[in-house]
This record gives sequence, C-alpha cells and structure tokens, in this order.
Amino acid sequence: MGTMTVYECIHGGLSKLLSSPPRLSTSVKVEVKPGRFKGEYNIIYYSDKLIVLTLKVFCGRGYYRGWVEVFNVDPEFFSIVEDEVYNVVSQALRPGEPLYIDYSWDTETIKLLDIGAPAQLTRIGLKLVERGFTWFKVWYYPEGFMEGNVKIQAEKPVNSMIYNMHRLELCKEIKEFIDKWSRGGDRVVMLALERAHILASSLKC
Repeated sequence: MGTMTVYECIHGGLSKLLSSPPRLSTSVKVEVKPGRFKGEYNIIYYSDKLIVLTLKVFCGRGYYRGWVEVFNVDPEFFSIVEDEVYNVVSQALRPGEPLYIDYSWDTETIKLLDIGAPAQLTRIGLKLVERGFTWFKVWYYPEGFMEGNVKIQAEKPVNSMIYNMHRLELCKEIKEFIDKWSRGGDRVVMLALERAHILASSLKC
C-alpha cells in the first residue's frame, strides 16, 4: 500500500482507515490506490481479480471536508460485509462529513425512493440512522453525470442543536410516509412502514 497513502492523509480517522483497511473477508484481496487528485484514495476489494467493493476516501483539504463513498458493490459479497463496512466508515468519519452509498444494486431501495419514501426508511437508511447519521440527501441524477451512480448521502450532526433540527425533519418525513401508506401496500412498502414505526419510537417522534 505504501507510506504515501498514510502521509498524504491529514485526517486521523480516514488515515487509519487507509493504513489499516478492514479485511472484511479472507476470500478477498484488498489494495489502496491513489485517486484522481491529492488526498483521494480507493480501497479496492478483489475476488478472483474482479472488483467486489470500492471505498473511495477523500481526506479533506483546506475548507473541503473529508468523505467516503461506497460503490462498485457486488450484492452477494456486500450482503455478508455490509454492517462491518458501515461500522468502520462511520467510526472514521467526523460529524458533518458525508458518507455516500451507491444504491444502484439494491432493488428494494430503488423502489422505495422511486415512490417517494424518505431515505431513512430504506433498508440502507435505517442502518445509517442506527449508526448516528441524521441528515440525508438522495442523488437521483448525479450533477453533470460525472459523479457515478445514484447514491444516498448521509451525515452525522455536528452538535445537539443540529441533531434536534435533523430529528424534527426525520420525524416529519416519517409521519408523512405513515399517513400516505396507512392502508398498506406491497411487501416493500410494508417493510418501510415497519421501519417507520421503529424510527418513530427511537427518535421519539
């Protein structure tokens, strides 16, 4: 992986992630490669020379915040390591720093977002809320078509005031979804409604 990966990253949590990327599975090989510009790196997981997961890491520079993007997802592999990936990345990022999750591989998430469900009620979104993320944005159409696939952006609050603002917005969206689908729907909608009631309780909506 080389010392450059560590020394050019000034972000404590992300530097640690780059210098000691999670192994995830004994069946894969992991490499860290430089990205498109200074401070950006790709943690790439291979199985039989095929990429099964990439974590793109930007260490931050000046007033630019650090961030991590999860993409090149092989659904079968990711189903085994998804929770570990979110745990490791969540611990590495500071409050207010974006996490981007490519959801183009997740048909359930695609369907829910297409019918207007808020991100926190998707399968991916609930996992992120459980790890402290409270602000969400869905990138349906990457700006300029240069930022890759559709993705969910999530951030942790920087302080208690921001948390309360985020919580109120999350609750508003949850209540609206419950009201809209009060008569039920198909299996995917029912799963989202289950998450809605779980979150309404945990967030004290």
